[in-house]
Amino acid sequence: MRIPVAMSFALAGFLWCRGLPAAPGAMQDGPAVRAVYLDRAGVIRWRDNREEVALYGANYCIMSGSDYRMAGLVGGDRKAMIDEDMAQFARMGWTALRLCSWGDWENADRAGNLIVNEHVDLLDYLISRARERGIYILLTPIHTYNPAWADELDQPTQNVGFSRYFERSEMGTNAASIAAQANYIRQLLQHVNPYTGVAIKDEPAVLFVEMINEPVHHPEDRPGSIRYINTLVNAVRDAGAHQLTFFNVSQDFAIAPAIRDSRVDGVSFGWYPTSLVAGRTLQGNFLPAVDGYPDMLRPDLAGRPRLVYEFDQADLLSGYLYPAMVRSFRSVGAQLATMFAYDMLQTAPYNLGWQTHFLNLVHTPRKAVSAVIAAEAMRRLPRMKSYGHYPDNLSFGDFRVSYEGDMSELNAADAFMYAGDTADAARDLASLKRIVGFGSSGSVDYEGTGAYFLDRLRAGVWRLELYPDEVLVRDPFEQPQPGKFVSRLLYRSWPMTLRLPDLGDTFIATPLNVPGARAAAARAALHGVVAVEPGVWLLTRRREDAMGDLPARAGRVGLREYHVNAPVSYPDFVQSLAAPEFMAGAPVKIRVRVASDALPDEVRLWVRAAGAGFSAKPIAMQRARGNDYVAVLPPETVAPGLYEYAVSTQSGDRVTSFPGGVPRQPFQWPFHLDTIWSFRVTPAGTPMRLFNPRLDYNRLSFVRPGEQYRNPFFRLSPGETADETALTLDLPDLGPDTPERYAAALYIGDVMAVRKAEFAHADALHVTLKAHGGSHKTLQLTLIEKDGTAWMAPLAAGEIWTNLTVPLERLRLARSIHIPSPYPGLWNYWREAAQGRGGPGDHVHLEDVERLQLTVTPNAGTTAADDARGAAVESVTLSFARGG
Repeated sequence: MRIPVAMSFALAGFLWCRGLPAAPGAMQDGPAVRAVYLDRAGVIRWRDNREEVALYGANYCIMSGSDYRMAGLVGGDRKAMIDEDMAQFARMGWTALRLCSWGDWENADRAGNLIVNEHVDLLDYLISRARERGIYILLTPIHTYNPAWADELDQPTQNVGFSRYFERSEMGTNAASIAAQANYIRQLLQHVNPYTGVAIKDEPAVLFVEMINEPVHHPEDRPGSIRYINTLVNAVRDAGAHQLTFFNVSQDFAIAPAIRDSRVDGVSFGWYPTSLVAGRTLQGNFLPAVDGYPDMLRPDLAGRPRLVYEFDQADLLSGYLYPAMVRSFRSVGAQLATMFAYDMLQTAPYNLGWQTHFLNLVHTPRKAVSAVIAAEAMRRLPRMKSYGHYPDNLSFGDFRVSYEGDMSELNAADAFMYAGDTADAARDLASLKRIVGFGSSGSVDYEGTGAYFLDRLRAGVWRLELYPDEVLVRDPFEQPQPGKFVSRLLYRSWPMTLRLPDLGDTFIATPLNVPGARAAAARAALHGVVAVEPGVWLLTRRREDAMGDLPARAGRVGLREYHVNAPVSYPDFVQSLAAPEFMAGAPVKIRVRVASDALPDEVRLWVRAAGAGFSAKPIAMQRARGNDYVAVLPPETVAPGLYEYAVSTQSGDRVTSFPGGVPRQPFQWPFHLDTIWSFRVTPAGTPMRLFNPRLDYNRLSFVRPGEQYRNPFFRLSPGETADETALTLDLPDLGPDTPERYAAALYIGDVMAVRKAEFAHADALHVTLKAHGGSHKTLQLTLIEKDGTAWMAPLAAGEIWTNLTVPLERLRLARSIHIPSPYPGLWNYWREAAQGRGGPGDHVHLEDVERLQLTVTPNAGTTAADDARGAAVESVTLSFARGG
C-alpha cells in the first residue's frame, strides 16, 4: 500500500516515539526519522542497526536574531531561503543541524511562556524541511546572548523574553530566571509543529536537546550547579520528551564534576582554534593548533556522549583545516559536530550573516568542499582513535590535509573528494560512486573556480552538478555592509576533462538544468574534454542512455535540483595578485584576476618607474588559466627601484583601467588614475624589514589574557625619529587577571617568500627598541616556522633607543604561543616544536619562517632586575653577510 508523504512522516514519528526499530539500514537517504539510544558505555547508536551515530553539519539561524533581520534586508522569502539552504546541506552530505534560537528574547515573556510568532513559525518550518532532507537536529532552546548584534547594538531592545531581564551570569543562580528557563523549555517542546502535526518533543528529527547555549558556569558552587542542570533536564522530561540531553562543558571545564554528578545525558563543547573577529583574513599554518582536544578526555567526562555544538576556522577560507578538526573531534569521541554558522545563499554574496564566519557552498567553494570532506571524516574515522601529532598526522585513514597546498582530500574506494588541486586520481574507478571537487585532480581537470559534484547513477551514466566561478572581490571578514559584494559569481563555460573509463572519451553531456544558458544543448566530448556551463548535466557513454529511465533523486537531492543566486551584472573588475617585491636579476611576474561579467577581448599591462610616465606601448597579458592573466617582465627591463603599474581591459569599444575601474586607459584623454599598484625590485643583500609598526599594526594578532578580554592591549608611540613609529607592548595590569606574559604576533610568510634564495647568506636580526615606563625591560623575540617550531632570543631594552644585533646562531629552540588565542578558554595556549625538530644541529630555517612574535613578562624570576612596564619596538630587520 502506498502511503502519502505527509502520512509516512507522521507514521515514522509514531514509531520513533515508541522506540520501535525501523528496518535495518532503512531510510539512509530518506527523511530524518531514525531513532537513537545511549548504550551502557555512553555511546549514541542507531536503534535500527546498533551502529554508532556520527553526524556533521552546521548551525543555521534564519529563524531569529541577526540572520532573521539580514534575510529581510536582502528581501528574501525566508521559507524559500530555508528550502534552498537545506537543499545545500543535503547536497554537501550533511546530516546535522543545530538550531539555537533567540527564543528566550524574541518568542517568550518574562515568565518563560511561549509566544507563537513569526520566529516560532520559521523554526517549525525549518524543522519540517530538515526532516524531509534527512538532517537531524540538535535543539538549543535558550541562547542567553542579546540578539541585537550587530545591526541593533545602538538601539533599545523591543524584545520581552526572560533573558532580557537577567544578566547572563545569574541565569544559573537566580531562582526566577531558572523557573522561566524551565517553563520555556517545557512549553517549546510541547508545542505542536503545524507543518508536521508533531510536537517538538515527539519530533523524530530532533535527536538532542542542549538546554542552554554557553551558560556562565559556577563550578565553585557544585551543589547549586547540579541543581541547576537537573532542573533543566527535568524540564525536558516533564514535557514528555525523550531526546538525549546535553550541557556545555567547554565554557569552563571546572564544571565537569557537577556534570558528572547530574542527570544530564551528555556534554557539548565548542572550538574556535583561530580565535574570532580578526577583521581580516588570517594567514599562516593553523594545523599545529588542532592537534587535539585533551580536556575532553578528562575522567569526569568518561561515559558521557559528546557533541560539538559550535566550531569554525574563523577568519579563514582555507581548504585544509575542517577535516583536521574533525580528526581531533573523533579522537575524543564526538558524535556530532556543527560548525557556526552556515551563510544563507541570499546573504552570502555580502557575508551579512556573521562577520568572522563565512561558509556557503556557492560562495566559498574551497572551504565548502573541505566541509564536505569533513562530513565524510566524521562518518568514516573511528571514534577515540588518535593519529599522533603534527606533522605526523597529515594523513589519517583515507584522508590527507596539506597547508602548503591549501587542500584536503578523501580518496576511498567509493568516493574521491578534494578541496584544492591534487595530482592524485581516484584510486578505485570500478567502485567509484562520487567525486566532489574544487580545482583539478588526476581524474578531473577543470579551469573554473566553482565546486562540482559527480554522482554515478549507473554504469556509464553520471550526474554532474557544477557551480559558477566564485571570485572574492573584498576581504569577506571586513565589517560587512548591505549591498557591498564580497563574492561574485561568474557564469563561464569552461572545458572539463573527465578520466572515467565507464564514460569513455566521447561521452555525451546533456543539460538537465542549466539556468545561465537557457539554450544549452547536448554536446559530445572529444578525448574526454567537454565544455560545460554552471548547472546540472547528465553525462552518458551513449546518446541513447540519456533517454532511458533515470532516478528521481541523486541521494537527497532531486535529479534536476540546483540552487544558486540569480545572475547579476557586475561592473568590470580586475584585482592584482602580484607580489609587492621582486629580486633584482629575476623575472617580474604580474598576475591579475578578472572578475567581469565576461572575459575581456584584451588585457594590457602598463608599467612605469615611480614618478615617470607610462610607455605608449603596453604589454599584452595572456590568459594563464581560468580568470587569471599574466605578463612577465624580463629581468633586464626592470632595474632595482620602485615601479608603478595599471591594467586595462577592453571588451568591444569599452576600455576600463584598474585599480579604480576608471574609463579609458593611458594616452586616452582625459584618463586619470587616483590610485596605482606598485612593486619594488630589490638588489641582493639589501636588509629586510620584517616589522614596521606604522604599516603592520593592523595585521597584528595578540594573546588573550582571559576569556572576557576581547580587545588587545597595545599602543603606537613615536619612534626614535619623526618618520618612525613604535609598538609599545606592556604587561597589562588587570588586577587578579594580570597574565604571566603578553604577546603580539605578525604573519611575515609573504615577506620571507620573496627573499628565500638569499637566506643562505642571512646573518643577523637587528631590533630597534627601548624600555617603556622604566629603564630596563627584557623582550622576547621569536621566529616561528610554519611547522610550529620556534626560535627565541631575549633582548634587553634600555631607557634610550638602541639597535640590538642578534646573530642568527643565538636563536634558541623555544615554545611559542598560539596567537590569535583560540576559544574557548586558554587551554590551547602553547605551541610546541614539531615532531622530530629541535635535535642536535637543528637551527632556524628562515625559508620556513612565517610568524614573528614579541613577548613581555613580569619583572620576576630571571627578569627580576627589570623595572619597566614594557618595551617599545620600532623595527625588526634581517641582514645579510656582505657578498650575499
